[in-house]
Amino acid sequence: MRNYVIIIPALNPTESLIDYVKALLAKGAKHVIVVNDGSHEECDNIFQEISLIERCTVVTHHENKGKGRALKTAFAYFLEHFQGMDGVITADADGQHSVEDVFKVANAITPGYREIVLGVRDFRKTYVPGRSQLGNRITSFLFYLLFHYKLEDTQTGLRGIPVSQLPWLLELKGERYEYEINMLIHARLRDIHFRKVPIQTLYFNRNESSHYHPLFDSFKIFSKLVRGYFHDASHWRKK
Repeated sequence: MRNYVIIIPALNPTESLIDYVKALLAKGAKHVIVVNDGSHEECDNIFQEISLIERCTVVTHHENKGKGRALKTAFAYFLEHFQGMDGVITADADGQHSVEDVFKVANAITPGYREIVLGVRDFRKTYVPGRSQLGNRITSFLFYLLFHYKLEDTQTGLRGIPVSQLPWLLELKGERYEYEINMLIHARLRDIHFRKVPIQTLYFNRNESSHYHPLFDSFKIFSKLVRGYFHDASHWRKK
């Protein structure tokens, strides 16, 4: 793996996260940053064990602040402590992103390019939970309608981001899941290229471990798409 740091936001993870981190490092990851986003005390032993792993750092929010804030906390930590590295790979803590796919995304990044690499899942699979299929279909349709770009997986958490793109990502609004769609909106407005990499579509126990709330988070994402078009797009046109 080239000079990329893997970032994993985590809320109430299972012990499988320990093995996942070890597997990433064993395959050649340079460093892993895990953000404990206000998890229950019962998870303290998991984060403690991860913090003892060589080339792994745990950053802690003492209360839950949301996935968007966890990502921005990790981006800021990376920029402060990892000068000379080429960028970051964001991955989820629930096992949906295989070790192989994390490295597939990492190897697709072209250092110095204005691009974000997206690990894209196939939602046509019959075993994909209905709430995931419906939410992604709606957001994908809206994204195409408003921003004229076909993006099959708007909710992917597996992304490769060159270091050059992190400063403006730190300034983006959004503290929870809407932050990720905001990232796509502003990348599109900035004419930043999306490189799409097919990845496995993995779900366990019908995705019951996910902290994504179908109604609440979907509404925030849909609202952000519409506001992003009417407010953010008009702002960029005036520049």
